[in-house]
Amino acid sequence: MFATLIARRGTGKRRPRLKRPVRARWRPARVVGLAAIGLACATRALPEPAARPPDLPDPAQEAHLDPEAQRWVEATLASLDLGERVAQLVMVWLSGGYAATSSDEMQHLADLVETHGIGGLVISLGTPHEYVAKLNYLQGLASQPLLVAADFEAGAGSRLGSIYALPWMLDMGGATEFPPAMALGAIGDERVVYEVGRITASEARAVGVHLNFAPVLDVNSNPENPIINTRSFGQEPERVAVLGSAYVRGARAGGLMTTGKHFPGHGDTRSDSHIDLPVIEGDRDRLDRVELVPFRSAIEAGVDAIMTAHVAAPSILGAEAPPATLSPFFMTDLLRDEMGFGGLVFTDALEMGAIVNGFGDEAAVRALEAGADVLLMPPDPPAAIASVVAAVEAGRLSEARIEASVRRLLELKARAGLPDGRLVDPERVAEMVGAAAHAAFADTVARRSITLVRDVSGRVPLRGAARERVLSITYTRDEDVTSGRAFDQRIGEHVEVVEAAHVTASTGKDRYDSLLMRADSADVVLISAYVPPRSAAGSLDVSTELIDFATDLEERGRTPLVLSFGSPYLLSALPDAGAYLLAWGGQEVAQRAAADALLGHAPISGRLPISLPPYHAVGEGLQRPDPLEVKPETVGMEVEPKTVGMEVEGLERVDDIILGAISDSVTPGAALAIGRHGRLVRLRGYGRQDWDPASPTVTDSTLYDLASLTKVVATTTAIMQLVETEDLQLDAPVGRYLPEWGDGWKKTVTVRDLLRHRGGLPPFRPFWQELAGREAYRRAIGELPAAYSPGERTVYSDLGFITLGFIAEQISGEPIDVLLERSLFGPLGLRETRFTPPASLHERVAPTEIDTVFRHAHLRGVVHDENAHALGGVAGHAGLFSSARDLAVFAQRILDAAAGVLVERFPSPATVSVFVRRQDPASSRALGWDTPSEGSSAGRFMTAAAFGHTGFTGTSLWVDPELDLFVVLLTNRVNPTRENRRHIPLRRAVHDAVVTSIRDLPPGSG
Repeated sequence: MFATLIARRGTGKRRPRLKRPVRARWRPARVVGLAAIGLACATRALPEPAARPPDLPDPAQEAHLDPEAQRWVEATLASLDLGERVAQLVMVWLSGGYAATSSDEMQHLADLVETHGIGGLVISLGTPHEYVAKLNYLQGLASQPLLVAADFEAGAGSRLGSIYALPWMLDMGGATEFPPAMALGAIGDERVVYEVGRITASEARAVGVHLNFAPVLDVNSNPENPIINTRSFGQEPERVAVLGSAYVRGARAGGLMTTGKHFPGHGDTRSDSHIDLPVIEGDRDRLDRVELVPFRSAIEAGVDAIMTAHVAAPSILGAEAPPATLSPFFMTDLLRDEMGFGGLVFTDALEMGAIVNGFGDEAAVRALEAGADVLLMPPDPPAAIASVVAAVEAGRLSEARIEASVRRLLELKARAGLPDGRLVDPERVAEMVGAAAHAAFADTVARRSITLVRDVSGRVPLRGAARERVLSITYTRDEDVTSGRAFDQRIGEHVEVVEAAHVTASTGKDRYDSLLMRADSADVVLISAYVPPRSAAGSLDVSTELIDFATDLEERGRTPLVLSFGSPYLLSALPDAGAYLLAWGGQEVAQRAAADALLGHAPISGRLPISLPPYHAVGEGLQRPDPLEVKPETVGMEVEPKTVGMEVEGLERVDDIILGAISDSVTPGAALAIGRHGRLVRLRGYGRQDWDPASPTVTDSTLYDLASLTKVVATTTAIMQLVETEDLQLDAPVGRYLPEWGDGWKKTVTVRDLLRHRGGLPPFRPFWQELAGREAYRRAIGELPAAYSPGERTVYSDLGFITLGFIAEQISGEPIDVLLERSLFGPLGLRETRFTPPASLHERVAPTEIDTVFRHAHLRGVVHDENAHALGGVAGHAGLFSSARDLAVFAQRILDAAAGVLVERFPSPATVSVFVRRQDPASSRALGWDTPSEGSSAGRFMTAAAFGHTGFTGTSLWVDPELDLFVVLLTNRVNPTRENRRHIPLRRAVHDAVVTSIRDLPPGSG
């Protein structure tokens, strides 16, 4: 039998279990109310779980709490005796993995919380639901709310992701992980960093974390730095300052507090403070010009806390300089008095070698004497508390000094909303943590960060790689079982023969000799090195055996392509590398991005945020164009307009209208398909997917959220198919198919009534605010009172089409997405038309709105419509994604059928003609479809035979059988807000220009 083990990529040291013995004592019985996720909250009365993170105040308002919060601070402070005040200044470490409440670990933590009254927790590796369960449990034990912090430097996924079950390597899922800060430096766009901070914040607050120990504000000016390295934004103080401040603002927007670290700067060191005491050699002038620049900027941006660095500065404080953590000059004179920082000051972990080896139990008292507020992870928390209390009683520390720090801590807790919301709702985890939109953004970040430093022979991207034999060698640490896995898998999807090999620092010469022989028969040799900074590792060097192997490859004429998934300074060990590509980190998103860049499936645009002396300077980076960019003159599917009776000038006018709309901020981009006489005269993209100038160019294969085009392309067509198979009758009552419609006013409503929006239903209800899932929606719609007498008038209704989707599912016995893939999309070859596109396609999806109400994200690859989202992204009224290319195929099929042509595997002309014909003079509605009317999006000149539909996100599809014409126009006009309505005249102008370009038939009058 296999044992199930848990593996995690080695990005951080796993801290040892707390050692202090636990005394036996009585505990009241507790009910396990969260058994499914491992732990329980106490039975005592507690505040309700917070529905969402509180908004933090602007920096200018931070000094002033609202009166109620200030009263809580004062009352709490007054209620604490000296020992309890000191205990509030202690934060201890805990794992985020599962632990029974009766385990040694949880018993010890409960003792620290209940008996000793510690003020906070630092939580590490784990899973999202266990975070919530553990933290809610411990919050329930605490007399005062606990401040919870975590090291989410590279997103919440850096502690809540990349966890696998062994031996099957089953990905356990988790939060969103981003490439490290230096990758963001390679992008250099503060808007990207802002969004990384905001997404991290939303996921952190969802699992009960209030404070992030990020951003890293160290200026990494020393290539030999073994611990900061890619954790820094770069080596230029101004770049670090701008990006660090953007991170602070983004996190604040998501409700998360931030910590700038490591003050006064850890970037110019040669050793790891987890092991011993590093030294910064610069004098005060250097400190002002380099290290302090980002900290000053972050303080101006409103950073909530500063974490100290365990570094010595002998050029400033003399030969016997203590660590900055224990220095009154740095903590008080410089940070507080000179720089004016009024927030909370954290020590770095007091269990680190730089402190333990030289100062022992004295460190806690000295840190407070220096000016720190919070004692982070002392080796023995009760002993640290006792030593500080003794120092106060002896007169070494004043009670006023302790009170000042406790007040700052309580004010931070108040700003985090902890007095009234210390618990979090477990049900929010699946909604927020690792959300599809967040994952898609992480993919985008990783792709934009890829930096090609060197390519002497022009081998990147690989040409003809599919027919080549690739030897992919991964160099990693012995314990790392995931490095190279996603990279090799992605390469293997596109290359016929891939041989993968793993080597480590302990790999001997025999193994390398074997790889040399295998390299002789390979067309391409890749060396990928995974050496990211890691606490207590002590070095980022690769082995001499790997260096010798690379040299041997060069001598045999097998020059490798070198990729670094960690330290960019690897080039100093392999200076003869002909091609050198930086992915910055070993995260799976980075591995996939590097593979796509190498294969030529993605552009390369990153630039060095550091220098690689003596070879490359800051700002260097070879650029490779976007392979997806399709220029109009290269679209091979378009025919000359004159061959289908249209004039060139008229269609160029269409191009000008769309490009003018983009310039006028109507939409960031658009996709267009125009077909006539069975041929395409336009199939192209305009502009970009997003407003970011670096966003991918729109092409005919860019995916758009179709919104209500789902009603006609998907649901109406499915109903047509069921009519054709005689499984459904248009004039049958809905109650024949859905029992909840069998009585009351609903029993007279027919399927036809729903299709023509005359079913008595209101247009919309925000069910998403309280409901989720199909059964809940079916029940809620079935219980609605009549908005009007069925058949009396036309009221466009999403709820009617949600119901039609339920009918199709009830009759077919399949979810509507499965039904449509089997019966329509698959047979027609619509490979880009689907509900809920996977994360792998999100980079091709045009983003929609910045949702500040429901999803709290910039939506990309996630359905815009809230009710469709609450239905799992698959609904009868919205949820479909597609491209102009695919919709052109669909439009031609329904155009042919409407014109009387029998189309294979499509509803018959007789059925289609019933559905696309206007139903009565009082309304423009057909069955599902719409027809031209005054002010219609069809414009002024389409004929009375035309039919079409629009989508709220900015999409439209119109078909005119009399003109033998279709027009597909896709925009994401709701990006960034639905308040933009200037797409309405754009649609009309496009359709008018298209129809008036026809020269072999006079346009109809509509």
